[in-house]
Amino acid sequence: MELVSKIFETLEISQLALLQLGLVIALAFLLSTLLIRPILRTFEERENLSIKPVEESHRLLSEADEKARKYDEALRKWGGGGARPEAPGHGRGFPRPNASRWMPSSRRRTGRSRSLKGRVAAEKDAAAALLRAEVSKLSVEIAQKVLGRQVA
Repeated sequence: MELVSKIFETLEISQLALLQLGLVIALAFLLSTLLIRPILRTFEERENLSIKPVEESHRLLSEADEKARKYDEALRKWGGGGARPEAPGHGRGFPRPNASRWMPSSRRRTGRSRSLKGRVAAEKDAAAALLRAEVSKLSVEIAQKVLGRQVA
């Protein structure tokens, strides 16, 4: 202990300075636990309430866009429109087949294709209405998450 006191005398450090150092360390510890950590927790909660719902809404919107894209692609593949390719050989000097022989079956097929097109159009309209309703629900849900309260 004598050695420590000699060092303090040589450096001209009084015991009051040591007491002040101890007080500063104690106050720093108290401020850290009582003030700084609660403020950091509040900032983290604000981030959880504001930024994370926005990220979630972006994720939900991208999923909805992906589903809509897949639906449109499937509809196009299934026959959602476009011109049909011509039969091979037509327009190249080949004789046309006898149309009178094929007329009754082609009329039946035309009637079936018209009814099929009608069903496809009805299914497309139903799917579009369903997607519109889903978009409406998603937008309300996003707004509620962003605002953190119920939205009318």
